[in-house]
Amino acid sequence: MANECSSKALYSSLKFCPGKTITPGLRQRVYVIAKRDIVAWPELPEFATSEMAEIASYKGNFTLASDKKWLAIDMVLNKGNITCESQGEHPSRTFLNKLSVSAPSIDEAATALARLLNTDFVVFLVQQRNGKFRVVGNSAYETDVKPTISSGEGTTGESGMTLEIEVTDVCPAPFYAGEIETEDGKISGATGLPIS
Repeated sequence: MANECSSKALYSSLKFCPGKTITPGLRQRVYVIAKRDIVAWPELPEFATSEMAEIASYKGNFTLASDKKWLAIDMVLNKGNITCESQGEHPSRTFLNKLSVSAPSIDEAATALARLLNTDFVVFLVQQRNGKFRVVGNSAYETDVKPTISSGEGTTGESGMTLEIEVTDVCPAPFYAGEIETEDGKISGATGLPIS
């Protein structure tokens, strides 16, 4: 009986050049869309046909329903974080991807957004400092969003809305270099720059 499993040497060296600066943190804006408004998803490459770096990035673009756009949430500067941790038992391990973001407002619009996100299934695009976007959400699992609103205390207490987002995925918050259709036009998932 022939072995039906195909294999490819995926591992390659992971080197760091001294003097290179790694910029931590996230940019000040994240994008969100209701999962039902995504008509077609980009795909994660298969192991058997890819190089190591390729298996962490979606190929293709999100196809959105007619007239739907990725909506922006402006965050408090330096108050966002992504973490990805392995979960489960071999060979069924996945990743638990977590995104924490804080918005400065607690007005009616922010309160309404918290109410909607509390019970809906959404997908987030978040931009690292280096300009590259990552996806928190996927077609196979539902994203759990837990909003918290705080008025702050006294005269200098911090007020705002915090969103704690979790989703299971087969990849740690995959990269997305495709097109992002926003209310302000198309931007690149690779750089965040406008696409003309």
